[in-house]
Amino acid sequence: YDNLLKPDLELALDDYLRKNQTRLQSDPALSHFYKRLENSPAKREKSDGSGGGVAASSAATEEIKKPKRRQTIKAREDLEPPSEPAAQLPLTTTSPASPRTPYASTPFSLARQLALPASPSVLADRIEESTTTLSTSFSNLYTTSPIPTTLSSLRAKLSTVTSIQLLILSLEAFGLFRQIIPLKYLTTIPAIPALGLSDPTALKLPDLFALLTSAFWLPFGLWFTTSVLLPVTGAWFMNLRSTRDEEGGYDPVAFGVVKGLVAWIIYVRDGLEGESKGVVEGSVPGGSVGLMMGAGVSVLGGVYDAILRK
Repeated sequence: YDNLLKPDLELALDDYLRKNQTRLQSDPALSHFYKRLENSPAKREKSDGSGGGVAASSAATEEIKKPKRRQTIKAREDLEPPSEPAAQLPLTTTSPASPRTPYASTPFSLARQLALPASPSVLADRIEESTTTLSTSFSNLYTTSPIPTTLSSLRAKLSTVTSIQLLILSLEAFGLFRQIIPLKYLTTIPAIPALGLSDPTALKLPDLFALLTSAFWLPFGLWFTTSVLLPVTGAWFMNLRSTRDEEGGYDPVAFGVVKGLVAWIIYVRDGLEGESKGVVEGSVPGGSVGLMMGAGVSVLGGVYDAILRK
């Protein structure tokens, strides 16, 4: 009976009880079932013979027409009185502790509950689709952010001859300030291994009181005059662009030419003597050669810009 389903098991149990009525009807657990069976219309017709007339025939016909499954279900209900446990039945039935679904505890039950793809190709398509969606989201986020506009604006501002000349002057000023503004000891930072500081480090800050001394203003004044003031003045007076397209401002080519001539006269040919000249020449990246190279880059940038304007 282990391989039978519930309806088939009920039919087999009903058939077994009917065939063994003589042996099992004395069992108190089955007395209620056999009592109901004795009072059924089919049993009365069998005991009375053919003397039931039309009424007995009609009752027998109705009993035959009733589905057999309904009879077995009703008989099954009769077999389970509330006061008697099902363990007293002579037949071996399936225990509630061992259900008929053994696959519920197998590892494959989890796979049945998950919506897995039909094939590896479908899985690969889903991964590719997810990757494409993610990259599209990042692309849309970057496009809608102000980053592209800011980068384009910064690029447009740096792509000029004036920006190149300002960058060169910034490098020269940075080297000069490191020399003429000394660093003053402030405190000592203890060793912090988490930050990569294995030894105590001295913290030093620029000494701004040097701005009040001549040691700062003499070198700075010399550099500002030779690298900024004289070149801008010469480029403004000798502005070839103003005669060509009536543009104001200064001429970048003339700026580089004047700066190169001044640097060659003062720093290369020693046109000026003094300690300040040595400070500027020793602090600017490349010295006198660096000053001449900066002037040459300015001239090349101005010429290239003029060619592109034509």
